[in-house]
Amino acid sequence: MRSRISRLLAAGCFVIAGIAPARATEYAFSTYALGSMAFGAGMTPPAGIYVTAVSSYYTAEISGQLDFGGVVLNGGAKVKAFASALNALYVPDWDVLGGHLGLAVTVPVGFLDVEATIAGEQRSLQRETEGWGFGDVTPRLQLGWQHGEFSHLLYVQTVAPTGRYQKGFVPIIGLNRPSIDTGWAFTWSDTASKLQVNGTVGVTFNFENDVTNYESGDEFHAEWAVGYELIKGLVIGVVGYDYRQLTGDSGAGARLGSFKGRVDAIGPGLSYTTAIGQTPVTLSLRHYEEYNAERRWEGNSTIASGTIRF
Repeated sequence: MRSRISRLLAAGCFVIAGIAPARATEYAFSTYALGSMAFGAGMTPPAGIYVTAVSSYYTAEISGQLDFGGVVLNGGAKVKAFASALNALYVPDWDVLGGHLGLAVTVPVGFLDVEATIAGEQRSLQRETEGWGFGDVTPRLQLGWQHGEFSHLLYVQTVAPTGRYQKGFVPIIGLNRPSIDTGWAFTWSDTASKLQVNGTVGVTFNFENDVTNYESGDEFHAEWAVGYELIKGLVIGVVGYDYRQLTGDSGAGARLGSFKGRVDAIGPGLSYTTAIGQTPVTLSLRHYEEYNAERRWEGNSTIASGTIRF
């Protein structure tokens, strides 16, 4: 029973990829959310239906100029972003290539507040835009395997340009940028030492924003989490991520050139698995402090989620 409950926390990772702020490329945002995979990253939960609610808050500043929907912002622009989403994950009771299949979809909403000075204006006036809206829906397919205390999975997810979007200095919640992200994740849990090590590596392939004629480059991301089970069900530890843009931006809309970005982050994290009656519930909380940013937003983000099995 303990093994089955502990694997529930893996379900909570899937939803975050559609809503947590990630920074790169056009708008200095990515469709893949850095920090979306942490504890239990490589685990596939038992057959069933899982629902996850997740919220994230991100605040940051960018030092250089930024292309924001065809409008160039001077260095020093600031952003605050809040996002919330529901995710449904279905794990059928099937064997596929010796592993277990998972099908998920994430539907997000968000709020964006940007303060900036617009390049080219006659006077250096600070301008601000803010607003709510739906984000980009993200379906996901994954296949996972369990080998004793080592679990791993392969995944692919697509981002549909369904969110609130408009060209110009306006609060965009979706990016109008179709993309495909694929990767591999693992979890190793040592029962004797109560140590858990997790890692995820992936690549995002971006397609053109047909409104701004801006094609963002492809991106590499790596995430990790190392934790210790302090008491039964409670894992605390350190989490982080590393991001490198593989290819430069291009297209008629890429007025600032290739705009290849990078960033790293580290912070504390925890997950707690308990039960409400006979229903297992997993709660997760983590905080990331970014550093080493180049052509990127640099700030901090906090992610909280709760997962329940039906």
